[in-house]
Amino acid sequence: MGPAFLRHVQRCKVLLHVVDGSADDPIGDFITINEELEKHDPFLAKKPQVVVVNKVDISEVKEMEEDIIAELKRKAGHSRVLPISAATTENVKELMGRLKKFASTQPDADLPPLVE
Repeated sequence: MGPAFLRHVQRCKVLLHVVDGSADDPIGDFITINEELEKHDPFLAKKPQVVVVNKVDISEVKEMEEDIIAELKRKAGHSRVLPISAATTENVKELMGRLKKFASTQPDADLPPLVE
């Protein structure tokens, strides 16, 4: 991801992790990104996440949607996993509402100090 991007991500209260449901290994992709966050800074790995499975409008993804969602919930250790389609906007409004509500409940205190 790059150190500059990851330093910026440290300032975020919540991470929105978008998983490409049509990828060869969406679960592996999710794990890889989280490992990269952990290697860069363990603080990032502990940030609350909302996980989105995109491209559920594709028939192959739709067929595996329940399995992908269940496995992502297991790997993420929480139930904040939502299927969406950016192309058709399926569940996008629901995602935005949930994300806003979830982010507003997260404390500011756990953010690292600004770098001068």
